[in-house]
Amino acid sequence: MSGINSGDDERVSRIPEQIKQQAASIGRAVGDAVGPKAEDIADRSKAAGADAVAGVARTAQALSDTVASDSPAIADYVRGAGQKIDRLANDLREKKVSDLLTSAAEFGRSQPVIMLAGAVLIGFALSRIVKAGVATPTEPARDNASSDNVVARSEVY
Repeated sequence: MSGINSGDDERVSRIPEQIKQQAASIGRAVGDAVGPKAEDIADRSKAAGADAVAGVARTAQALSDTVASDSPAIADYVRGAGQKIDRLANDLREKKVSDLLTSAAEFGRSQPVIMLAGAVLIGFALSRIVKAGVATPTEPARDNASSDNVVARSEVY
């Protein structure tokens, strides 16, 4: 006696497919609900990033103008870098977020070491920004006697 007939076997075998279809349906619904908001946030972030990159390009141009009389070769190098940075800012403004992500993925496949190094630098910069943004709580002022003791103890060491 097997206890399960062939009709039950067929229904049991269809459960994973039903779960997969339900998960896909839920995923589409979430994507439809969240997608426009995420796209709006990405577009605003892209615009802010483009403005920041353009600021770096302006800084490079100003730096090249400053050092031009003393070091023309360095000024030319910095000016060229500033022009490339400015083109990057224009690309950020003009391209869609999906196009930028596709370009980044293609660059990552063609230049994985540079991509990894860039990710490390960005991570380091972000950690410094976060660390600088976190306010350290200050201790409340104590009475003079305890603060004098702290000074006296620190002088001993």
